[in-house]
Amino acid sequence: MTLILHCADISHPTKTWGLHKKWTDNLMEEFFCQGDKETSLGLPNSPLCNRTETLVPESQVGFIDFIIVPSMNLLGDMFDALLLLQNEEANATGTKSVNYKKVDRPWDNRLSENRKRWKELVTPKDETPVTPAVNGRVKEEETESVKEKVSHPPTKKNSTTDQPSSRKSSSQRNSQTDAPSSLNGGPKILEEDPKTVSSPTATGQSAAVVGACP
Repeated sequence: MTLILHCADISHPTKTWGLHKKWTDNLMEEFFCQGDKETSLGLPNSPLCNRTETLVPESQVGFIDFIIVPSMNLLGDMFDALLLLQNEEANATGTKSVNYKKVDRPWDNRLSENRKRWKELVTPKDETPVTPAVNGRVKEEETESVKEKVSHPPTKKNSTTDQPSSRKSSSQRNSQTDAPSSLNGGPKILEEDPKTVSSPTATGQSAAVVGACP
């Protein structure tokens, strides 16, 4: 009986949209009047009582998802169990059998329709401030993102230290008398008079380079 009374008390989201919207407006105005009184007394506002910060569509979607749907599902399950028990007792006593059938739940369609209407009224998050609960989640995600950036800082390229190996090798060659072996594993060529250099290699590139030196 307690569950039935409770569901009847909060059942306006299971009505048609016009009736549900009217009930919602009246209830929210009652909450806002309480919040105005709390503000005038210097008290913190109770949940959903701040007239300037409460987002009604978001609050109604949450109310349907977390309060109405679970309560009405439990009510329907209770009715199904009572009818099943009645059917079993009738069969056991030999009285007229009762064809067991689950209770119709007309409120399911209304809840789905009303929830959809509220979702259409929800303003995108990038255009309006989010509710405190959502705001806390966003801040938490931002904190995790900052932690990730700190733990994995982006690498910066240093123009003076991160030089290609070829440039570093060329600078070392200039400071040495004997040139190192070529990159392709060729023979080591000593720096001598261009006239005494041996015949060019198969490609002819080495002789051309050495002959160009002063």
